[in-house]
Amino acid sequence: MTPHDALITKLVAADCARTAGGEPLSRPFLLSVVDFAAGYARLEKLLFGSPRVVYSSSSLEIDLSLAGDPLAQGEKLAEAERARFDLPAGPILELGYLIEDQGIKIIPRAFPAGSRACGGFFFDGVLGPCILVDARSSSVERDYVLAHQYGHFLADYDPYITTLCGRPEPYMLENARESRAHEFALAFLMPRADFELYRSAMGLKADVPLPIELARQLQVYFDVDLEMIFWRLLSLGWVDAERLATLLKQNEGLLAELRGAAEDPDPGRVIPGRFIHLVASAFGRKLIDLDGAAEFLGASLVDTKGILDQFHYEYESGRAPSRGKPPIPGPGSSRTGSTPSQN
Repeated sequence: MTPHDALITKLVAADCARTAGGEPLSRPFLLSVVDFAAGYARLEKLLFGSPRVVYSSSSLEIDLSLAGDPLAQGEKLAEAERARFDLPAGPILELGYLIEDQGIKIIPRAFPAGSRACGGFFFDGVLGPCILVDARSSSVERDYVLAHQYGHFLADYDPYITTLCGRPEPYMLENARESRAHEFALAFLMPRADFELYRSAMGLKADVPLPIELARQLQVYFDVDLEMIFWRLLSLGWVDAERLATLLKQNEGLLAELRGAAEDPDPGRVIPGRFIHLVASAFGRKLIDLDGAAEFLGASLVDTKGILDQFHYEYESGRAPSRGKPPIPGPGSSRTGSTPSQN
């Protein structure tokens, strides 16, 4: 028995593979996820006294009843969140930093081959909100998964759901919560206004079939793969399944271009950047020693010293720990403690 058996049981039951086919994630795999989240929570308690979570006002201002239209809810919630963060037009830079600044733990793990899921969300009273993402996913797919799970955090809070879900697929649209999180992710990453601006710039009328050139330009602009562009065009109602089938038939080789290739999960992808910086903060404040840092990082003493030596340590009360890249400003981003800054 472990302290988190009940949570692991919930995660096992919430795996989309149980209804959509594919290989379910094993209990040992999920145990490793929860154990890492528990270590993450201990580290936050050392530094801050308790996990800090920022709850969005957008969720409270929008009717998110499942009796409503989940697609319209997802679109409206995405627009409200972009406004809350004062995000400019175009793609979101450093999406992971923005989500982590809300107090959400991002846990990358190399999912086993054959898994239908590539992400998940759970909220535990001790561990706080956690997003799980497949470290083997392409960068485009990871951003979609992060945005999708963030949508669950925002909308599915009464009570918070536990879910292990996958890439955008038609079966998702049969579930209102998944459909809403899917729509939120698309609209959060690729705003409607940007699509309308591109269509207007190309002189295309709303009732004219969209050319493949528009999809390719949007792909470059948002730095995503064509599959995500097509999902967004579908969600906007600008294309339908028949038009997509025609585009695939008319453009030889297009099907092979839809999705980016999986990537090898190097160590930098399996250990979150924020987690490393928190370990460095705790080490700099002498809350943990080198052995303790090595235990948190799951690394040898030599490797741990090499990581920690990349930081300068200065005690600057009231300033947020630097993570090598500036965090996106937003509510709740301020923290106190020793401030490591990367060389």
